[in-house]
Formats: sequence, C-alpha cells, structure tokens
Amino acid sequence: MFSKGAQLPPRGLIALVLGITVVPLTVLLWLGWRMLDQDRLLEGQQAQDRLERAADLAAASVQRAIAVSEQHLAAGDSNWPDGAVVVTLYDSRVEAYPAGRMAYLPVAPDLPEAPTSAFARGEDLEFRRHDRDAAIEVFRALSRSPDPAIRAGALLRLARNLKMQGRIEEAMDSYQQMAAFDGVAAGGVPASLAALYARCRIFDEARRTADLKAEAGRLTNDLQRARWLLTAPAYWLYAADAAKWTGAVPHPPPPSEILAAAAAVLWERRDQLAPSGREAVHVEGRTLAAIWQASAGTRRILVAAPEFVDSQWLSAGREAGIRLSLETAAPHIRRAVRAAADTSLPWPLIATFAGPATASGTFAMRRRLLIGGFVLLVSVALAATYLIFRAVSRELAVARLQSDFVAAVSHEFRTPLTTLRQFTDMLRDHDELPADRRRICYEAQSRATDRLTRLVESLLDFGRMEAGARPYRFERRDCVELVRRAVEDFRGHAQVAGYEIDVHGEGPLEAEVDCEAVSRAIWNLLENSVKYSPGQNGVEVGLERGDECVRISIRDHGIGIPAHEQAAIFGRFRRGEEARRLGIKGTGIGLAIVDQIVKAHRGRVEVESRPGEGSTFTLVLPMRES
Repeated sequence: MFSKGAQLPPRGLIALVLGITVVPLTVLLWLGWRMLDQDRLLEGQQAQDRLERAADLAAASVQRAIAVSEQHLAAGDSNWPDGAVVVTLYDSRVEAYPAGRMAYLPVAPDLPEAPTSAFARGEDLEFRRHDRDAAIEVFRALSRSPDPAIRAGALLRLARNLKMQGRIEEAMDSYQQMAAFDGVAAGGVPASLAALYARCRIFDEARRTADLKAEAGRLTNDLQRARWLLTAPAYWLYAADAAKWTGAVPHPPPPSEILAAAAAVLWERRDQLAPSGREAVHVEGRTLAAIWQASAGTRRILVAAPEFVDSQWLSAGREAGIRLSLETAAPHIRRAVRAAADTSLPWPLIATFAGPATASGTFAMRRRLLIGGFVLLVSVALAATYLIFRAVSRELAVARLQSDFVAAVSHEFRTPLTTLRQFTDMLRDHDELPADRRRICYEAQSRATDRLTRLVESLLDFGRMEAGARPYRFERRDCVELVRRAVEDFRGHAQVAGYEIDVHGEGPLEAEVDCEAVSRAIWNLLENSVKYSPGQNGVEVGLERGDECVRISIRDHGIGIPAHEQAAIFGRFRRGEEARRLGIKGTGIGLAIVDQIVKAHRGRVEVESRPGEGSTFTLVLPMRES
C-alpha cells in the first residue's frame, strides 16, 4: 500500500559528496601522518643525542673505575667480587685467587704422592703371588698410616683388590674414605677425584642409575667449583664422563669455565703481552676484560667476566634508563658506540636504552594531542558527511514521494473529471434522451462529484492535520451506532463494486469521539478494503469491548501487506510495492489520515496482515477521555 520511503540518491550526487569529503579527509590524514612522522624523527634525534652524551660520560667514568681496579691489582689485593679472578703467571706455574673461581689452570701444580716403595710388599702379593687376601690385609694396615699420602694410596689399592674379589660394598666404603683426602695424589690424580670417579664407574657397571646420577652430579659440582687443580685436558675428560652419566643437556658454560678459558688464552700469549696493559678476551662467544701488570719476573692479570665488568666498571657511568655493555648491539637497536681507539679502553663501549625507548613527557603529550585532534577532525568530517548524505537522501525521498503523490492525485482527479465531461457532453449533445437515460447520467455525475468532493476534503483535512489546525469536537457517542451509520453511508459505493459488508457487534459501546473524524477513518479503511481486495466480495466490520477501550476492526481478504512494509504504512504518500505493481489507484494519504485521527483520540491503530490472506485494521479508542 506504500512505496519505499528512502530512495538512494543518484550516483553522481554520491560521487560529488564523496569527492567533497574524501579528498579533504585524505589530505588531512596525509598531513597528520607527516606531522607525526616529523615528531617521531625529532624524538629519535633527541634520544640519540642522549645516548651520545651518555656514552661520552660513561667512557670517562669507566676509565676511572678501571684505574681503581689497577691500583688494587698492584697492591696485591686477594678479595675480589664475584666474576673476577687474579691469575699470577710464573715461568712454569700459575696461581689463581680467590680460590675456586677457575675450573682448571693452564699449568696444574704437582700434588704430594706416596712413593711406590711404600706399597711394594702389598703389590708383590697382588701381582706376583696373586694372593689378594694377603694383599688386602697389607693395604688395610697401610690405610691407617698417619701420612695422608700413604693412606690415600693404600685406600686406592685396597678398594681395587676388594672390587676384584667381588666385595663391591667394601670397595665402595674404601673409595668413600679416600674421597675425603684433598691436597694429595694417588696414582698421579688428586685422591678425592680418583675416588669419586671410581665410585661412578662402579655404579655405572652395576647399572645403579639413581646412585650413578647422584654421584656424577657431585663430581660435576666439584669440578665446576675448582675443588681440584687440573689442567684443561684432565678437566674436560672427567667433565665429559660426568655429563654422560648425569644425562645433562648442553647448557651455557659456568663462570668458572669461562674464566679458565680466558686464562688459558692469556697463558698461551704470555710472551707476547706487554709489561702492562688492557685487553678484551673473547671466549665461548663472550667478551671478558683483562688488565695486567708485570713485576719481579711475574705477571699479575685480572680476568673479569661480563658480570664483574657490568657491576664494577660500567655501573659507574650508567645513567637512568641507559645500558652500557661491551657486546655488539643488534642492528635494529638504537645505540651509541665509542670505539677503543677513541676511549683508550681495550674494547668498544656501547650505550643503549635499558628498555624500549619511550617518548618523553613532552613528546607523548604532544603526540596524544595531535592524534586526538586528528581523530576529532576526522570524526566531525565523517559525521558531517553522514548528515549531508542523510539529508540529501531524505530530500530526494520527499521529492520522489511528492512527485508520486502529484501523479497519483492527478490520476485520481482525472477519472471523475473524465466521467463528468463524458456525461455532460452526452446531455448537451442529446436533448432527446429519455428520462431514464438522463437519470443514469445524473447519477453518474453525482458519484463523480462526490468522489471529487471526498478527494478535495481528504487533501484539505490532511493538510490541516499535518499543520495541527484540524479542530475536533469530542462528544460521548455509541460507537456501534456510529460504525453502522458509516457503513451504511459507504454501502452504496461497495455495492457498485459488488462487495458486501457485514457488521458484527452489539452496544452500547460509548466513547468520547469526534463523529465526523471517526466516520472518515472508517470510510478510508473500508475504501482500502474494497480497493485492495480484487476478486473478493466480502468485508467484515466488528466491534467489541476491550480493556477500557472500544475496538473497531475492518477485515478484508485482499492482497495483504508484507511484514517489512507494515511499519511504514501510516506515513504520508506511502503505497505498497504490490499495489503499485497491480496498478491499484490511490494517493497514499488514506492511512495517514486514519493514523492522525486515532492519535487525536489518544488511541492507536493495530494491523494484522499476511500477503495473499488479507488484512485486519483495528481502531483502539479509549472509552473515556484520558
């Protein structure tokens, strides 16, 4: 019964609106991006300047901190923080302090060991006479000697013979006693190391996995904390077997191995070192620092791991939020580098930000303001575009509706005017028409005149209703009588079209109404029921009492109204797509007038309809004035 109210604007208008808004928006966004980019560049330059200043200050501070360490080294201090060890190089030996910080030494000192003659009698019984029981007794007696070296050697031989006789637990006890002897050798190996290693071998042969892992873990810990003064080949031999037994996965080497590897490099190059100096040593993918001094045929070297360098030297020149290191920073990280040639340090000094480089308060605030301003401008521009688009769409829709209305009204007027003209010409040109024919002409002219009158009155009433100038005269009336009278007035038009109207309802059902207005509303609904029910011939009108209201319903069996169109059928100039397709005449203001009248009575209009099954319109009028 109505046409679509919102028509899309022409493509040219859409292109114009988009051109007016999108181009300035694009330029605005580009300018905003350029301003933010320039702001980021300026911030980056200031950050780089800060790093450069920090690197200059750090180089001087690190120089002073190293000079202090050199003074302590010259004074022979032996108490150094973690991560550093002092290695003293002699002609054929090496000393390291604090003790326990190097896993192995370039040259290991010889440990005291008992002469083989002390064990000659027992070994004679063991190897020449093959009398292990007698040998065991001899070695057991020697294991009680006051000399630690003899005791260690005797326990080693005692455990060996006990093991050969299958007395495993007794052999293990002997090795356990031997493991307590540090500072002496047995068989050319530190006694305690030989004992722990032998216990691991026994556990491995006996497949005692849990005991083996525990003993091998103890061996590994003692190796790494430098319990024994070993050379690198000996250390790695025992460390490899211990790692195999524990099943340990490869991991970063401990500090003791790193420091030992650096000391080994310096020992190999001892003849090439100047009397004093500073140098960076690279081992195991890490950079260590070395400073040394020579005096009285010896050379004392401080080997410093990165932890020591960071806590003792670099911390002196570190600013808040700045990280200093000797490692090369990743290429994508902002950094300031001071080369060794520029700072007289033995390594390059790299300054980087300790965390992600964040914007300063001023830059952050300015950036937020810029972004906020651009977001606001874009939002306003988009909102303006939407409003303009919506306003243009509405104006075009109204213009389309008005055009359709003018066309519909013109068509509605043309039909009765054509009728009037035809019958007027007939009466004028045929004076001899019989009276019955003349009566038919007069009745046709009367119906055409009534139709024109109703059209004009509808248009005038609708205009007054739209302007709020239509007066209503409310009085208490019986709605049953009112509806029956309205139906009788319309019945003549219905019968001409071949329709029958049935009225159901008993009164009295009184309400405060404007009789003329309600009659007009009922007339419009009846007219629609006849108009939009082609091929049908029945309309039912019903009245019933509701909850403090009167319900007047008009039901037809016509084309019906789709659900998506029912929400807009009471708008002005609205007609359905099916009605337009079928060519059904109408102005599109009939239901709008009904809606205005019912609202003036503080009531409502209800619609129930399905396409192809007809429609039911119900006027709900309050029984008393609210």
